[in-house]
Amino acid sequence: MPPKIKTSSEMIIQAGYELADISGLDNVNCRAIAARLGCSTQPVFSRFPNMDELKSAIFTYACEKLEEEIARRYEAKDDIAKENACGIKKNKLIIISLQVIADMARNHPNIFKLIYLSDSCNIHSFIEDRERYITNQKILEEIISDYCISRERALELFEKISLLTHGICTVIATTSIDYPDDKIERIVISTIDDAIGSNR
Repeated sequence: MPPKIKTSSEMIIQAGYELADISGLDNVNCRAIAARLGCSTQPVFSRFPNMDELKSAIFTYACEKLEEEIARRYEAKDDIAKENACGIKKNKLIIISLQVIADMARNHPNIFKLIYLSDSCNIHSFIEDRERYITNQKILEEIISDYCISRERALELFEKISLLTHGICTVIATTSIDYPDDKIERIVISTIDDAIGSNR
């Protein structure tokens, strides 16, 4: 008789994430996760007594995977940054983040909706939510450094371009309309340049 496979919390969260990717978080439940793992519902219930706790863990896992993908691409690409008139490269992390989020909206719309369009996030303000993530903290630092502006102005600009990016990607995730990466980049970077120029 083969040894019994132990069902860990990590396995349950991973299975829940995969189900959310396929059919949306609303369709994730203990029975579906158990079926995907080939086990009874008992291990799922024992580790996550209620669905709110499990869905919160899936949301956190999805955000962590997004962070990891942005960081992976950031480390892999040295030529992505644009040069300004002075030959100084800038916007590297912003552009990579745009690409990753747009890819998610196109290829994993249910995960995009989980992260950006669900009630899983209970933070009071948009900026407070965004600043929780390391890549967003680094984007803020990048904006301050590239444009030589104060943190206060950088936060205002970051909020503006984040809402713009999420709006475009929501269109991609929820309709048949697509925007290629280079068009999204032009829209967002021109918005930054216009905002910086108008405040000088």
